[in-house]
Amino acid sequence: MNQIKSILSRYTDAFSPNVPWWAYVVAAAVAIGWAGVVSTTWVFLGTAAFITSIAALGLLVLVGWGGEVSLAHAALVGTAVYISGYAMRNDGFGWPFLAAGLLGLVVAVGLSALVSLPTAKLSGIYVMVLTLGLQVTIERTIFTNSKLSGGVESRYVTRPRFLGISFDSDRAYYYLVLAVLVLTIAALTLFRRSRHGRALLFVGTDRRAAAAMGISPYRYKILAFLIAGALAGIAGALTTPLYRSPPTSLQYISVQSLFLLAIPVTAGFESLVGVVVVALVFTMTPHAAASIGEVSPLILAGAGLTIGTYIGPGGFSGVLLDFLRSKRESALLGMAREENPNEVDVESTPLTGVAQEHAR
Repeated sequence: MNQIKSILSRYTDAFSPNVPWWAYVVAAAVAIGWAGVVSTTWVFLGTAAFITSIAALGLLVLVGWGGEVSLAHAALVGTAVYISGYAMRNDGFGWPFLAAGLLGLVVAVGLSALVSLPTAKLSGIYVMVLTLGLQVTIERTIFTNSKLSGGVESRYVTRPRFLGISFDSDRAYYYLVLAVLVLTIAALTLFRRSRHGRALLFVGTDRRAAAAMGISPYRYKILAFLIAGALAGIAGALTTPLYRSPPTSLQYISVQSLFLLAIPVTAGFESLVGVVVVALVFTMTPHAAASIGEVSPLILAGAGLTIGTYIGPGGFSGVLLDFLRSKRESALLGMAREENPNEVDVESTPLTGVAQEHAR
């Protein structure tokens, strides 16, 4: 029993104790059940939002945990889309989904590793310029290759099939992408709680202090780029079967890198689930507001990037969690005062101390 509790406790870092447990249950029920009652258009948008979340989680690791920045993330996703798509197509390699997706992932990780190597001597604006240069280079090479991008011809890609289960329908593919997203969040949760995850957070917070403690900032910066590239590759591999044919390269130009960057900045760097929520809002709001007027996802991303930068690293999720934390502590303090009115001294006891003492 204790081993089970120990294993489950590793995943609690993905969820805030200030959010009621039933809220997570309701969110999980909605994520699973809503696809069975809404139209296929909304299912398609939900799938696209989850894929965007996976890519944005890579930037959360790189920017929020590692303290670096990349303006080439959209190009990495697009590269994985076209490489894995070509590997799956009949006019390409004709590989199965897993093999083709792995190829796209390896290429994305390789490009991310390549751009991470000079970061030992570069930082700040120079890393931004370097990654932007990679973005433009990919746009002018891979994206202009008609064999990879499909050109003006329609290239068909089939959706995967595992263990006799077909994911050809939009709803079935939605559940596949949802499962990959859940596994991604679980893996990042375990990584953040590991010694390497804590070391990366230390490097992102204070590079010199980390070096003084014997932690190599250079190695962990490279690790952050590799994780970001891997998640970009996974997102690209999942995008290919979603559209069934190669999407336009306009979805992966430089401004789209800012769109992806805006998601973790808006959500905040502390909440993995918050990134998913913001990705859903950015993806679905334009369609929901179509009857009122045209709302571009880039406008939402621009506003989110501006406001999120002003709020700080916590983002909107940090503001919400702080509010819920204060409400929870106030409730615990009130309960403690009712049970022990003579022992609780508000003036001399910090609020968090009273709340934690009563919680124990």
